Amino acid sequence: MENYNLIIAGVIGSTITLFLTAIIDFIKEKYRTKIEMQKLVFHRKTDAVERAISWYQEAIDCYRMMQTACDALEEEYNPTTYSRLVASFAQAGRLYENTSKVLNPIYLYYNFSDIESKYDIQYSWEYINFTIKELGKLDQQVLKLYNQGLTDDSNEIKTLRTKALDILKKFAIAIDVQITIITEIMSKLREEYQKI
Repeated sequence: MENYNLIIAGVIGSTITLFLTAIIDFIKEKYRTKIEMQKLVFHRKTDAVERAISWYQEAIDCYRMMQTACDALEEEYNPTTYSRLVASFAQAGRLYENTSKVLNPIYLYYNFSDIESKYDIQYSWEYINFTIKELGKLDQQVLKLYNQGLTDDSNEIKTLRTKALDILKKFAIAIDVQITIITEIMSKLREEYQKI
């Protein structure tokens, strides 16, 4: 009987040992999986932040180029400056083609709605789009007048240029808002990233 009790005690002890080993292995694996997930998220977050910061910096540079052209046009209309403004619009178009690919990952990890609503980002975007469309229309009207033989000195072309300059004054304000929003978002990203 003693042998029987020893065998039962040995089996129970082995079972308990196996059970405890399995629990410890399960806990270790769960912890290891958690660490791997955190590592993966960290790498993805880092990649998203790097891409977003790069895109935001390019956007700021593009907006500043637009501002420089707007400031120069406010002083006096000049075809070269206007061409620079049109070139900045083209650059902005190329930049915004990549927006979803570059910026969507950042919105998975961060929320900027407080900054966006603080500066009414929607109104700013709408005014920028309105400006681009209106300037395009005015440019087409000027080209049509040129084709009819009118020159820069004609009242019709001067009137259209005056309209364009009025639009550009408000456009510069919308650009300032966008730069402010982007700057605050970049600051928030840097602060959040340094906490990691």
